[in-house]
Amino acid sequence: MTEEKKVPLREKLHHIFGNILAILAVILVIVVFGGAYYFVISPNMVSKPFMEMPSLPEDFALRISEGETVVNSSHINYLINEIGAYKLRKKLGSKDYPIMEFVLTDVNKRYYSYVKDNEPITKKGNAKGEDIVIKGSQETVFNILKSGSVLSAVKEAKNNGEIEIELVADMKTLAAKGYLSIYDTLR
Repeated sequence: MTEEKKVPLREKLHHIFGNILAILAVILVIVVFGGAYYFVISPNMVSKPFMEMPSLPEDFALRISEGETVVNSSHINYLINEIGAYKLRKKLGSKDYPIMEFVLTDVNKRYYSYVKDNEPITKKGNAKGEDIVIKGSQETVFNILKSGSVLSAVKEAKNNGEIEIELVADMKTLAAKGYLSIYDTLR
């Protein structure tokens, strides 16, 4: 009779132990994927570097209508910092910095930005190995910068088709470099 009681107890213990392991596995999966999202894909613990908004000339609209290039690298740098470019990082195990190219469509000028140590750096010229290309006019950039909320103005310009975003790198690379954080912000 004692053997009959041990077998059900052993089965009960085996069943309880199995349930505990299943619960621990689910918790582990949640922690791993949640941690990957919170720390890698959309890092929220990265502090935004302070950048003063570059000045805009009062005769901006007139100068743009005359075909003059008024937007410069400091304007682009401020803009991409405000949309969260500071959260971007190199792909793990590589030397490839996140690189964005910004094309001013009305004057056909190009700027490229890369992020090094959570600090966006923008220079005039064509990008090499860019991950995304952002296209917009100087007027759009001006309207975004003079708005009270750069982030809201960028969302609105994107939704109105005033800004075009072309993905050059594959989704795996974009995710590894943190572009999903910017995507989540602009959605």
